[in-house]
Amino acid sequence: MVSIIIPAHEEEKYIGVSIERLLSQSGTVFIKKEEKPELKDPGADGAGKVLCELTIVVTHGKDDTEGVVSKYAGAGVNLISGNFSGVSEARNIGASVSRGDVFLFLDADTLLNDGFIKRLDDFKNEPGFIGTSKLLPDINTVKARLFMFCNNIAHIITKTSMALIFCHKDVYKKVGGFDEMMQAGEDLKFISIAVKSKFGKFKYLGDISAVTSMRRFEINGYLKTAIEWIGGYFFEPPENYDVVR
Repeated sequence: MVSIIIPAHEEEKYIGVSIERLLSQSGTVFIKKEEKPELKDPGADGAGKVLCELTIVVTHGKDDTEGVVSKYAGAGVNLISGNFSGVSEARNIGASVSRGDVFLFLDADTLLNDGFIKRLDDFKNEPGFIGTSKLLPDINTVKARLFMFCNNIAHIITKTSMALIFCHKDVYKKVGGFDEMMQAGEDLKFISIAVKSKFGKFKYLGDISAVTSMRRFEINGYLKTAIEWIGGYFFEPPENYDVVR
């Protein structure tokens, strides 16, 4: 089973679309937190379908992100809400209640293309992996497409990620989760520990993809953001990222 964990803070504009895209994944059956995966019947036409659970951890903010998420409770979306310290704590809380063999940590403004979850389920019996996938921009400009093309190549070379990280649950446990003291660069550290400690081999999946928001780059600037990321990789990550809503 694949467990998807989405941290969300003031993402009212994006989270509903993200949930809709997830629930529309073909060949996937979502289960609720009170249902036992081993007892879940995918239905008469369930041959070849995979089980998935979706947990969204909402940090209280100024908008109604929690209200949007709660509308999908009947569809199998599990909501946790509270005053969390940051994205790392939110991810760790989501992981602590997840029961899948494969964990997918997904940003709230990132949309999985069809077949993504079924592809990840192929790795449920392969305990030593961590990685990311091909990303596409949500705007069709030359600048955005070129940046994301280069970004994907950089992920392959540097074993880094943006917008999503998947791993086997055993890798997550061995790393010890995301560093809750970090407000930025926590994803880089998480993957780095897993790979350098040989808890998991890095995978880049180019046969599946997701569409992610380019709002940060459009607002802060592509060059400025790229320089910040390069500096974070080779030196020290920034103490925090500018909040972009």
